[in-house]
Amino acid sequence: MELSPRTTVAVVLAVAAVAGGLLALDFEAASYETTASATAASGGANVDSLPPVTDGTLVVDAPEAVRDDLTAALVESFAERGVTLEPADARDEDVDGPVVVVVVDEWDSHWNPVAPVGSVAWRAAFDAGGHARHVDAALSGDALVFESTDGPDLAGSVEASVDSAGTGVVSRPAYRAHLVGVVADATAEQVVGQFSQR
Repeated sequence: MELSPRTTVAVVLAVAAVAGGLLALDFEAASYETTASATAASGGANVDSLPPVTDGTLVVDAPEAVRDDLTAALVESFAERGVTLEPADARDEDVDGPVVVVVVDEWDSHWNPVAPVGSVAWRAAFDAGGHARHVDAALSGDALVFESTDGPDLAGSVEASVDSAGTGVVSRPAYRAHLVGVVADATAEQVVGQFSQR
């Protein structure tokens, strides 16, 4: 059976519309198998005198394609746990108040519309006093050294990874949003958990 030119054009347009929708629209009818691991460590000085951590500064170092979405998701995830973070562009020096820095070491997402897979590896560092030297030490795995001039302080790090595979129909934006959400929730849970254990 031969298709008329008009039918052929209609079929091509329909296929293009469906493919374009999966690339651009936020749509999913999928389930995910996600495995995550995280290790957190912290240290402090005079933590009994430390006021509750309810706000702070957030710095995100991630691939440009996901940086803005990840920043927004982190702000939301921390807010859900009672900590309001204000995004900043750099972490060059001490800040006034708590600081959380998230560094994405690997963002490896392989999308297709029915079986996307991805993995993310990242580190987070935090310091309730905003000390850049503690954040730098935590991100590099060095020892945290607290000085008497620091006052009450709590600092630490989180090293985490996640692998996630989807089954079902999922658009590229929806899968990226899924990975961003998993990273944001895991980071907020670990960091706020350290603040709460003081």
